[in-house]
Amino acid sequence: MAIKAGEEFILVVPIAKIKKRVPRWKRAPRAAHFLKAWVARHAKAERVVVDPAVNEKIWERGIEKPPSRLRVRVRVEEEDGERVAFVSLVE
Repeated sequence: MAIKAGEEFILVVPIAKIKKRVPRWKRAPRAAHFLKAWVARHAKAERVVVDPAVNEKIWERGIEKPPSRLRVRVRVEEEDGERVAFVSLVE
């Protein structure tokens, strides 16, 4: 699937993969890092910009209990010759 600049699509990020392998007190920060890596890989983007609402959703239940999966909307743009992915929550 080739994603062109200017396109928008929805991804489901499986945070449960992190929850099994990470100590409880590191889960939310690791989930935020995993989200950025997952989006960068699937959108083929060099840079990922995450909306604060997505970060608040990850941290909603504290550091030990991030959601198991997260539906996000990804918009890919070209800026200064690099691909940038903008991530926001799906309503």
